[in-house]
Amino acid sequence: MASLSISAITQAAANAGFTGADLSTAVAIALAESSGNPSIIGDQGNSFGLWQINVPSHPSLASANLLDPQANADAAFAIYQAAGNSFQPWTTYNSGAYQQYMGAAPSPAISIQAPADTSAAAADDSGLLPSVAQTSLAPAQDYSGLFVWVLIAAGIFFGGRYIFAET
Repeated sequence: MASLSISAITQAAANAGFTGADLSTAVAIALAESSGNPSIIGDQGNSFGLWQINVPSHPSLASANLLDPQANADAAFAIYQAAGNSFQPWTTYNSGAYQQYMGAAPSPAISIQAPADTSAAAADDSGLLPSVAQTSLAPAQDYSGLFVWVLIAAGIFFGGRYIFAET
């Protein structure tokens, strides 16, 4: 199988549960571990897939189809959680090798959506993480109007008197 696009790897990581800055780090680790190739087998046949899940270190994952990108991402997230939401189990994290992929890592503000055509997503072999132009930014939530309405409602409820104590 050819290497997956950065957006496909990012989507698998997001589906597994990675969010925010840890989503960016997880994608960078996958690229450092496997160059985005979900079929790669390393460490003398002991490590599998995008995140190079080492089965002797994680025997409970031996029955998972670790060459499936989503199953591998799910396993990576389980390992990350078991490590206290840490990437310490990955040698590419500890060595810093993943950092070369962080420059173009998806921003935590980027909205990740399933690609319309996964075969087209897999065909992108650029080796770069998606830019802001390739994804949509999540809109900021503005609750200031709601706060004003709560204050007005409180003023009406309490007969127009101030409900805040003076300090």
